[in-house]
Amino acid sequence: MVKKLFSGLIVSVFALAAFPVHAASVSEQVNLCAEAIDAQELADVSDYRVKFIRTSGGSAKRLSLELIPHADGEVLRAECKVRRGKVVEVALQS
Repeated sequence: MVKKLFSGLIVSVFALAAFPVHAASVSEQVNLCAEAIDAQELADVSDYRVKFIRTSGGSAKRLSLELIPHADGEVLRAECKVRRGKVVEVALQS
């Protein structure tokens, strides 16, 4: 009984330790996506606050973002496909 409890505790600690690593990789992917939007001149990202919506996919992650203007303006939705640390596809939707 003690062995099961101890092993369950160890598994829980490792699972919690792995969580921030995933969060950091998502924030890096959001930054890559924002840089790609700016580089392709789809929008001037400095005029917007980038809000992460969701991610999906396996080896190629598809990120959904909202670009919320600092001043008056329309909220834009962006979708980026990130594979191996590079943005391979980016699209804006109004």
